[in-house]
Amino acid sequence: MAEKVGYPFDHIPPQAFITAAGGYGQASLCGTVGVAAACIGSVCDADTSKKLLAELSKWYKAAEFPMYQPEHDLPTTVAGSVMCDVSVGEFMEATGFEYGSTERKARCAGTAADVTGKIVEMLNGELA
Repeated sequence: MAEKVGYPFDHIPPQAFITAAGGYGQASLCGTVGVAAACIGSVCDADTSKKLLAELSKWYKAAEFPMYQPEHDLPTTVAGSVMCDVSVGEFMEATGFEYGSTERKARCAGTAADVTGKIVEMLNGELA
């Protein structure tokens, strides 16, 4: 986006979101949801941002993650919550994979891709 569109995207440092991993290091809000909120807020007014974030959160709680799996064939699980510990915990309980496993990392990377695709879809629907 920064290269194709320019402002304001060329003024957002990607490293600002590095702490989102692992539920902001506290297993709290899923980093994908927090970063999505920031992205939505950077292009929408407050009321639209709130509406889209509520829609995203509802979708996230019911979605089967990960949908995007370029390197693994992982089972999917429904998060049931936007909280990292619940979302990841459901996956770990269902699969037996440990938190530090390659599979759990792939699940979260796939979930990040899934959420990114969803917010692009939502923003296109709202702003296009």
